[in-house]
Amino acid sequence: MSLITINEKAYEIDCILFDKDGTLIDFTLWVRWAEKFIDLIVGEDGSYDQHLLAHALGFSYEEHTWDPEGPLAIGSLPDLLTILSLGLYQQGVPWNQSYQLVNDAYQLLEDSFVTRKYVKPIKGLVSFLEQAENHGIKMGVVTSDNYEKAVEHLEVLGIKHYFSAIVGDDLVQQGKPYPEMVYRACEQLKVNPANALMIGDSNGDMILGKKSGALASIGIVAVPSMETAYLKDADSIINDYESITLRKA
Repeated sequence: MSLITINEKAYEIDCILFDKDGTLIDFTLWVRWAEKFIDLIVGEDGSYDQHLLAHALGFSYEEHTWDPEGPLAIGSLPDLLTILSLGLYQQGVPWNQSYQLVNDAYQLLEDSFVTRKYVKPIKGLVSFLEQAENHGIKMGVVTSDNYEKAVEHLEVLGIKHYFSAIVGDDLVQQGKPYPEMVYRACEQLKVNPANALMIGDSNGDMILGKKSGALASIGIVAVPSMETAYLKDADSIINDYESITLRKA
């Protein structure tokens, strides 16, 4: 086992499970993705209110900020498609047409959005992953994104090889904050959840850690100006990976 120290508190662990977006990857990726998505829905004629759609997802066009408790930050892809369809319906578009508009726009987005342009690691991440690997710590990813998209993002960053388990929302019957993702990842890693640390950027991740019996739930807020009160179930909160130290137990 290894000893990991976070905010002067030490934990003996043999596994770390990470959320992906906002935890490994700068969340700005998803703000840009959502902006492009809504632009495609609205179209050049601006038939629908893009700001209402952005508000429904929980982000701001003007400030490029997001609500860490909102659908964009926490929801799965099916959640987002449904919310945008509802947003159009609430603007007077029949449901069947709303659903088609959103799904057609999503297909265009998949063909046109250049992920590589926006994927950036959280400060200190790559060095930390290398240290953890050198200490023999097993690592996995548990994400509300789907499996294929998660793999794509990790490959773009060049960090996929650090993770022996990647569990997306599409691989479980119940997503976050239900513990199924953690159980599945720990089974693949052959570790006990009680010896695992959960790191994430939403309170859902913190609850996920607690429900699954993880040793501790660590919240990460990579935007220093962002409030941290929403992480009310976190055992500790960090701003980046440079504040964590590792050594052999």
